[in-house]
Amino acid sequence: MTVAILLASTWGERLPGQELAQMQTDRRMDAVALAEKSIPASLPERSTGDWIRLGDAQLRAGQSVKATKSFEHALRLTPELEPQLWQYGIALFFANRPDDGKALFEKHRVVNPHDVENAAWHFLCVARATNLAEARKLILPAPDDRRPPMKQILQRLPGGGPEEIEAAVAALKETRGYDSARFYADLYLGLIAEAEGDLPSARRYMDRAAQTSFSHYMADVARTYAVYLKAQPGK
Repeated sequence: MTVAILLASTWGERLPGQELAQMQTDRRMDAVALAEKSIPASLPERSTGDWIRLGDAQLRAGQSVKATKSFEHALRLTPELEPQLWQYGIALFFANRPDDGKALFEKHRVVNPHDVENAAWHFLCVARATNLAEARKLILPAPDDRRPPMKQILQRLPGGGPEEIEAAVAALKETRGYDSARFYADLYLGLIAEAEGDLPSARRYMDRAAQTSFSHYMADVARTYAVYLKAQPGK
């Protein structure tokens, strides 16, 4: 990781859009290369952790099909880990396996019942695998997720508009939590818009989420998602 990237990710330095985007891309690809080098050459010596680290890096770099294969290598070694592996579900969606993603998120809810993000990705997988009406019938409960604006995101899944989510974000203006709330609002408003078939809105929200200066896991998922949406047919 270069010094500039380290500074940007640690202190939230505001870099020009194209420069920041290139730094984020370089960082993600470097992580894949490093994870690939860490995999032992001999198959029996490869550990569950090796495969998960590689799958994580591949998903964050937009290599979703490769990521699913790496996670599946990990699960062949340690199958009881599957309910914990929420990121595998995200990779399955991007790899056009929404039924498998749906099943994974249902398993994850058993070990993480309060996670609105899990409910949102499950909602998206059901909408893709069947239709929006079915997705709204099968929304997973996710009570007591106190991260703003997760409560409002969960309430938005059955329908409606962005007003409550936006109000929850606006309430944090001038606080340390604002940038995070803004990012997650954009990510999940984009996800919901795609599930509802509104591709222009999905792209608009996801592009904004992808432009965040954050470099954490879900920020990279947003970058992967923004590229994915650009490749979808439609205006």
